[in-house]
Amino acid sequence: MSTFEFFALSIALGADMFSVAVPIGMNNVRRRLIVRAAAIFALFHIGMILLGYYAGSWICRFVEHLGTYHFDCPTVLVENLAQGIGALVLAGLGVEMIVDYFNDDENGVVGSKLLQGKAMLVIAVSVSIDALAAGFSLGMLAVDLWRLTAILGLVIFTIAIIGLGLGHKIGRRLDGKSELVGGAMLLILALHLLYSAFV
Repeated sequence: MSTFEFFALSIALGADMFSVAVPIGMNNVRRRLIVRAAAIFALFHIGMILLGYYAGSWICRFVEHLGTYHFDCPTVLVENLAQGIGALVLAGLGVEMIVDYFNDDENGVVGSKLLQGKAMLVIAVSVSIDALAAGFSLGMLAVDLWRLTAILGLVIFTIAIIGLGLGHKIGRRLDGKSELVGGAMLLILALHLLYSAFV
């Protein structure tokens, strides 16, 4: 694969993350947390694509070893399953944000909680799980993993900064309704992902 193709793949993986980063950033998230979250998102994308790559490569080698050369590795199944899991996680986050809005959680505490501790890990996994499926597909090809991971990490970090930063600016203009709007956006995105994965 060429450098251009690596950039195109990274941007495609970052597009889903961007649509999640904007509503999360709307919760009055501090700038320091934005930078840290972007770095974590980038690392999780790299880890997931490498995990998928080695898993896909191992499965194909195993199949070839058995002499079943016409076996089609189930990449579509892996992609749909990964997308479904990510959608359920996002739906849960969206519901939590909406519930916290009606419970009068103040001063952007929810946004800070979303980007810390276990919640941060859950979000990082949910936004990077597409990279697992992409890596699974790449496991059947000969690719330069060093170049892929460097480009992917840079692109994802940049997109996360832009998405969270944009959400932060939008949230400041929503006059206290950022959690409600952000939660609704996550729910709509989750429903769209579930629909496209299984319908």
